[in-house]
Amino acid sequence: MRLRNPIRQFKSFLDTATVENAFYLDGAVPLSRALPLGLQHMLSMFMSNVTPALICMAIIGLDSPLALSVIQSSIFMAALGTAIQCFPIFRLGGKLPLVMGTSFTFMGAVTMIGSSYGLSTAFISLIIGGVIIGFLGLFAAKWHRFIRPIVSSMVVIGLGLSLLSVGINDFFAIDAPGVVVDGQYAIQNAWPYLIVATITLLSSFFWQVFVKGMWRNISVLVGLVVGYLTALCFMGYNQMVDFSVFSFNSIRDVIDLPRPFFLFIDVSIGDINFGAILAIVIMYLVSTTECIGAVESLTAGSFDRAPTPREISGAVTAYGFVSAFAGLFGAQPLTGYSQNVGIVNQTKVVNRFVVFQTAVILFAASLFPPVARFFQTIPQPVLGGTMILLFASIVISGVQMFARAGFTRKNIMIASFAIGIGYTATLVPALQNIQTEIVWIQYLLLLIRNPMVNMFLISFVLSYAIPEEKEPALDESSKPENKD
Repeated sequence: MRLRNPIRQFKSFLDTATVENAFYLDGAVPLSRALPLGLQHMLSMFMSNVTPALICMAIIGLDSPLALSVIQSSIFMAALGTAIQCFPIFRLGGKLPLVMGTSFTFMGAVTMIGSSYGLSTAFISLIIGGVIIGFLGLFAAKWHRFIRPIVSSMVVIGLGLSLLSVGINDFFAIDAPGVVVDGQYAIQNAWPYLIVATITLLSSFFWQVFVKGMWRNISVLVGLVVGYLTALCFMGYNQMVDFSVFSFNSIRDVIDLPRPFFLFIDVSIGDINFGAILAIVIMYLVSTTECIGAVESLTAGSFDRAPTPREISGAVTAYGFVSAFAGLFGAQPLTGYSQNVGIVNQTKVVNRFVVFQTAVILFAASLFPPVARFFQTIPQPVLGGTMILLFASIVISGVQMFARAGFTRKNIMIASFAIGIGYTATLVPALQNIQTEIVWIQYLLLLIRNPMVNMFLISFVLSYAIPEEKEPALDESSKPENKD
C-alpha cells in the first residue's frame, strides 16, 4: 500500500478552502480568515491558561528556572490538548472545536500539596491521576449516562457563575496597584482602568452589532486590540502595560523547549503519597464533569444537540492522558475552556481547522518565550472588557441545557438546592478560610470550596434521591373548552 505525501495531502486540503466552511465542522478555511479567528481564541484564554501556573509556582519563586519552564509548559500543553481535540489520534480527542487550557480546579490542591510534601509529590500525583482518568475515559460511554442532564447543566452554570467573578474583577482591575485602598475601591486611582475596560467592551460590542459578514466574528480580537492600544495611552500615567517581563540574557530567552520537572528538582520513591494521589483523583473526577460540561455546552450551543458517546469518550480520554503528560512537565491538568466555547457558540464558527490555528499559535508562543511574554503584557481591564460577556454566555448555555433537561418540579428543586446551597456557600469569605491541622479535613475543604464540586455533588445525589414524578393527565373536566 502506497502512502500519500502528507505535505501534498495538506496542500490539496487547503485548495478546497472556502469562507463558508467556517460554519461547518469539517473543511478548510482560507488562512487569511482562519488565523485571525484562531488568534482571537488564543488571546481570550492565554492569561487564564498561565495564571494557575503563576499562582502555584509562587511557592518556589517566580524567577526560578522551574517556574519559567512550568509557565512555558502550560502553553505547550494547551496547544497539544487543543490540537488532539480537533484532530484525534486513535481514541484521543473528541473531534470537536474544543480549546483546552489549564484548569483552575487544581490550583488549591497543587499549592497545598506542594507546600506540605514538595512539588515532586504534587507532580507525581497529577501524572497518576491523569492516567487513571484517561483509562476511565475509554469507557465514558458506559458511565456517562449515570450523570443526568440536570447535573451537567448545574456544572456548566456553576462554572459560568464562578468565572463571572474573575471577569468582573478584571474589568474593575481589582488587583491593580492602588485600586483598592483599605478595603475601599479608590475611583481616583481606578478611573484609567475603567476607561480602558469600557472602551474594550464597547469596541467588541459595536463591532459585533454593526459589522457584517465573516469579519463580525473577530469582535473579541478587535476588542483586545483596541483595548490594548488604549492602555498604551496611559503608559505615562500608571504603566498599565508592563514591558518589564522581557529579558534577553541568553539564547533560551529567545527560543526554548519545555523540559520535564525532574530536570529541576530531585525525585525519589518517597515522593509518592497516596493521600495526595487520592485528593488529586477526586479533583480529576470533578474536573471531568467540567470538561464534559464544556463539550455539552459546545454541542448544545453550536449544533443544537447532545454530544455523541464517541465525542464524550474521546474528549475525556484526551483530557486525562494529556493532563498526565502535562504533569510530567510540571504543568497542571487541562480542561475544556468555556470562554472559548462561548466564542464558538456566539460566532457559530465551529470549524475544527479554525480552532486548530489556536493550537498552532500556542505552539509558537511556547517555543518562543518573547511571544509568550508579549501576551503576558495584556492588562487586566482589557481582558475583563472582552471576557465578562463571554463568561455570562456560559451561564446562558447552562440555562439552555437546563431547559433541554426540562423545567420539571424535580429539576427545579435540584437547581434550587445546587445554586442556593452549593454556589452561594462559596460566596461567604469566612467559609473559605476555615483553618484546621487535620490533613484529611484540609483535603475535604479544598473540594467544597469549589462551586462546581458543590453543585455537582448536590445535583448528582438529588437526581437519584428525589423520586420521579409523572405529570398528571388531564381529565375531561380539566380540558380547556373548545369555543368553536
